[in-house]
Amino acid sequence: MITARRSALVLPFLAFLSIIGCGGGSTAATPSTTPVKTQTSPPITWAAPASILYGTVLSSTQLNATSSVSGTFAYLPTVGTVLNAGVRTLTVTFTPSDNADYSTATASVSVTVLQATPVITWAQPLNIVQGTALSTTQLNATASISGTFSYSPAPGSVMSTTGVFPISATFTPTDATDYNTATDSVSLPVTPSSNYALVDYGTSEQAIRGFGASEAWFGVLAASQITALYGTAINQVGLSIMRVHIAFTTWTSSSQTAGTSAWTAELTNAKAAQALGATIFASPWTPPASMKTNNSTNEGSLSTSSYSDYANYLKAYVNYATSQGVNLYAVSMQNEPDWNPCDPSGTDEGPNGKDCYESCLWTGAQMDTWVADYGSILTSGTNPVKLMMPESFYFASGMSDTSLNDGTGVGNISIIGGHLYGAAPYYYTNAKGKGKDVWMTEHFLVPVSNGPTTSIADALAAAEEIHNSMTVAQYNAYIWWEGPSTSVPTVQEHLVDVDNNPTYFGLALAQFSRFVRPGYLRYNATAIPASGVYLSAYGGSGHQVIVVINSTSSAVTLPIVIENQTVTSMTPYQTTSGIFVSPLSSIPLTNNAFSATLPAQSITTYVQ
Repeated sequence: MITARRSALVLPFLAFLSIIGCGGGSTAATPSTTPVKTQTSPPITWAAPASILYGTVLSSTQLNATSSVSGTFAYLPTVGTVLNAGVRTLTVTFTPSDNADYSTATASVSVTVLQATPVITWAQPLNIVQGTALSTTQLNATASISGTFSYSPAPGSVMSTTGVFPISATFTPTDATDYNTATDSVSLPVTPSSNYALVDYGTSEQAIRGFGASEAWFGVLAASQITALYGTAINQVGLSIMRVHIAFTTWTSSSQTAGTSAWTAELTNAKAAQALGATIFASPWTPPASMKTNNSTNEGSLSTSSYSDYANYLKAYVNYATSQGVNLYAVSMQNEPDWNPCDPSGTDEGPNGKDCYESCLWTGAQMDTWVADYGSILTSGTNPVKLMMPESFYFASGMSDTSLNDGTGVGNISIIGGHLYGAAPYYYTNAKGKGKDVWMTEHFLVPVSNGPTTSIADALAAAEEIHNSMTVAQYNAYIWWEGPSTSVPTVQEHLVDVDNNPTYFGLALAQFSRFVRPGYLRYNATAIPASGVYLSAYGGSGHQVIVVINSTSSAVTLPIVIENQTVTSMTPYQTTSGIFVSPLSSIPLTNNAFSATLPAQSITTYVQ
């Protein structure tokens, strides 16, 4: 039995034995330890952002650091901040999701904040009269931020000469840290106090398809005649459109074939003119007699049962023209559907009258039915062409309004053509509003002498009609009745005489057609700058053209100011009673302005 006292002695002894061990030797014990793990700094990839303009809000485009370790990014400045201009520092703190193995990390990049440019608003000033002092009426620019403007020329400067002058504004912002200085400029036209012309090459009007003539019923023309009319050299008219006659032929509806020999002569002329750059279109005076109500090529109407045949007949003409190398631009459905040349009640008309010739009468409703139902035969498929209608004798809108207002028919029409017999050029609102070209496709003037010769008075009359056709009516093309002359004596309604020299009518056409080429645009200009003086302006292919007619018996000096186009010099080409489309000395322009010297009864075309 072990007493408590003995226990007290034994226990320390046993502990001692455990330390020194038992047996033959003694060994010291090694205490155990836990190793300490080191955290890794996570990698951060962050490229320096591209420069930004002041006002740019910071976003993920700039604050786009990445890491191969998952975690969260905190940026300074934060998303949505707008930095001031200068080189700015962006910082990021990355907190890894695994905070046992990875420590928090930081990175920074620089971004350049560029100064912004204030927005200046400055409307084009209205024209001022020579001698006017500049004021806030012209010097009235505004900016998108606060600041001050300075102008050159300064307020109060008197504009003492005519022309188009640049005026500039310099804006200095109040916040010079974040915004840079800005400049703007406008052009200020300074015009004479009276009798001047302003040409605005910033405001375009209609496209010009060209100027031309009809070669109907002439047979094959000599090459010299074609060149005299369609060449563009001195003493040539420079036409760019030829109108040919679709001669009626026999037609068999069952086989849908036509005799083509009647078409060959005029298509030969067309091919020669086409080689000189002319646009070709064709007009029928009548369908074949077999398709008409009176079985005659004169008078009568197209039988409703022949509407389809007539469309295929015209298509056959187009296909034949193509086979002969003539690329027709357009085909008209009828020449003068509202004019009966065989009406015995008319002057010199009647079954035995000298002017009774092939014709066909239509109403506007009949034309609409044919256009809507059969016009697409011409405008689609193989060898498509543009469809022209109605070529009214009087340019009567009633002959085409029905078709223009027909949702089906209007889509088949490209050109509204008309003649000016008993009518004056007018703006055809319905046609223009429907996006159609409007062409004047036939007219002539009887010489003042009513004889075989023409004079400068005839040239002026023709030029004024062309001017009104271009400016008042805004026609896209103007086609004179007959081009060549083949007999002597003859009333010179023709453009060239038997020796291929331009008549005065031809000279009037040449002042436009040689210089205003297909594809040019007409531009806004002062159409009647003085009594008896007419002006129109055109441009294209890097050229500017101004045609001025002085129909008065006195010489006129006309200041001309050109806007929205830099013009340094212009060469005049002039026709008077003694010179014919003759080039004169080049005229230098100062500040886009010059004085046109216009002899009495003259036509002058200025060309850059």
